[in-house]
Order: sequence, then C-alpha cells, then structure tokens
Amino acid sequence: MTNKKNIKVFIEGAISSSFIGESILKHSTKKNIGAHSIFLGQVRNDIINQQEVKAIEYSAYNEMAEEKFHEIREDAFKKYDLICMHIYHSMGVVNAGEI
Repeated sequence: MTNKKNIKVFIEGAISSSFIGESILKHSTKKNIGAHSIFLGQVRNDIINQQEVKAIEYSAYNEMAEEKFHEIREDAFKKYDLICMHIYHSMGVVNAGEI
C-alpha cells in the first residue's frame, strides 16, 4: 500500500524467466511473506485466418496505463491484507511461446 507513483510496469519485449526469478528473490529477506501468487501469460501460436500467430505486438498509452495499474494495485491493498504486489506487462513484440 505504498504511494509509489511512476512504478515501472512495462518491460520491453518478453519477460524473461530470470527477471521473474530475480523479482521473487528480492523478497527472500521479507520474512512476513508467506506465499507468492503469479499470473503469467504466454503468447500462443494459434491459427487465425489460416495463418499461424508468430508474435503479438503490445502497445499502450503508457502514462494512462501505468496510472490504471497503480489504481488497481491500491484498490487490492485496500481490499486484501497484502504485503507486496508487483505488476509487469510486456511492451512491444513478444514471440509465440514467450511470456
């Protein structure tokens, strides 16, 4: 429930497994955290109009999107007994199979 505006949400390209691991590792000193809940979206190589999806290109109006992510985060802290929350989302091209 911090008032951290300007928290960087967007990661250019795919979010690597090392980034995810490092994010969790940073919390190993916080002994009051009992669990980590992670949602990971992965680009599927669906067939659309007889063509295989090779990648998705994500774009956003960064300032507005980061403001909304911040609102969602703060609402969650008000509603639930949370210690920490991070939101990350890819920006740009993410290939099929990547997170």
